[in-house]
Amino acid sequence: MAEQPQEHAGEEMVTIERFRDMLQAELAKGRLDSAGIHCFLAGENAGLLYGNGLDGVLLQVSASEEADARAILNDPGPADGDVTTVA
Repeated sequence: MAEQPQEHAGEEMVTIERFRDMLQAELAKGRLDSAGIHCFLAGENAGLLYGNGLDGVLLQVSASEEADARAILNDPGPADGDVTTVA
């Protein structure tokens, strides 16, 4: 089934990820928000009401930021040993 992008403030929005787990969706959204990428979760209220069995939660970004958003979500981050604690 082809997805129809939604419009937000005049920009075309595209779905870059679909989640069954609301926590995973929120974590991905948080990563993009912290990088300054405008995004939102479509269907999160339906998931709360009816469970995530419908279509899942869709993470959407503007078409112009799609490549950056995908790169951020595909980046695993530093290895565990490379992270230093701030005292």
